[in-house]
Amino acid sequence: MEGAVPTPAPTGGMGGGGKGKGKGKGKGWGKGKWIYVPYRNKLTPEEIQQRKEAAAARHTERTQTEERKVLTSERIEGEVLQRARRHAWVKPKDASQIPEECKAKLKEMNDEFRAKVTDGRAFCGGVEGEVLYLTVADITEEKLLLTPGLPIKFKVYMDTKGVGACDVVSAAPAALPSPPLAA
Repeated sequence: MEGAVPTPAPTGGMGGGGKGKGKGKGKGWGKGKWIYVPYRNKLTPEEIQQRKEAAAARHTERTQTEERKVLTSERIEGEVLQRARRHAWVKPKDASQIPEECKAKLKEMNDEFRAKVTDGRAFCGGVEGEVLYLTVADITEEKLLLTPGLPIKFKVYMDTKGVGACDVVSAAPAALPSPPLAA
């Protein structure tokens, strides 16, 4: 056989022979294709409204069982330190605006949370001073997204679990409409 090129022995790869990929594996019809599957169905406006009402009812019930008492009539300025899915931690701009009647409970609550932290981390990034708890249900302003460093205004409450912020709105000045451009 002149001119014939010798072929290497099968080594188990795609060249056949040797070990195969196994039964049912490989690319066939519908395999290896990614299909987007939405996480959940889109909600109708009515369903969104029903969920908001149910959440508001749960929040109202929770505030009653935890014996919440709002201590300030005017809002205090502060900033968001940390945000989680359903709550955040807030630091007041001027700690002297926190009512005296809740300062002892606020310190106790902060000391408990600082004691719980493990793994070498620090509570609220190691910030000094006392911080208030804020649940997302206590945000009054529509579509306010809490991010660390966001200036906010809030009222202070005290309940059986500790001290927190409620009736939360943004402290950032509202954007002024831009004047029309002269042609």
